[in-house]
Amino acid sequence: MRTLSTLTMILWIGCVAAIAQRNALTPAEVAHFKEKLAAHIRGMHSLESDFSQTKQLSYLEKPVESAGKLYFKAPDKIRWEYHTPEPSATVYDGSSAKRQKGIANVLSTTLTEGNIVDEARFSTAYYREGTRYVVVQSPREKTLSRYVKQVELTIDGNTFLISSVKITDPSMDQTTIVFSNQRKNSVIPENKFTAK
Repeated sequence: MRTLSTLTMILWIGCVAAIAQRNALTPAEVAHFKEKLAAHIRGMHSLESDFSQTKQLSYLEKPVESAGKLYFKAPDKIRWEYHTPEPSATVYDGSSAKRQKGIANVLSTTLTEGNIVDEARFSTAYYREGTRYVVVQSPREKTLSRYVKQVELTIDGNTFLISSVKITDPSMDQTTIVFSNQRKNSVIPENKFTAK
């Protein structure tokens, strides 16, 4: 009986490991993924999503946690709104978002163009992890590498929406943002994109 239980446990652990395994995409699979992502983005006029954010900073014992809401309206409007711990909001249009070095730039490029990253400026690896895609990016340019060491995007394989973003800076501090309750093509009032 004990042998059967041990065998069952080993098989279960093996199944979990197989499910979580990250497999590199072939060039053909990368092309197919990019095509599907761009097609989904073209069909998206707006997006509303809750998010939770965790910052792991080397000089703090506990992670810094916050939560809020993301609003996107085509072609290039983004509102990044924190509810906790302190309410605040930042509104971007396409050009202002792309001048940012962090999450606004990543979201702007993906949501407005369906592009994951400028591969001339970033070294990029594409993976499949269960039903999700994972895109790992590292800056090629010295200027960018001063601010970002690596960006890891996880994308839902059914909706092709970003489910999480992990940004690692050169000091190895990390910011992880997890998106939930995503509502594609919801009606968003125009005043959400007015800076106050």
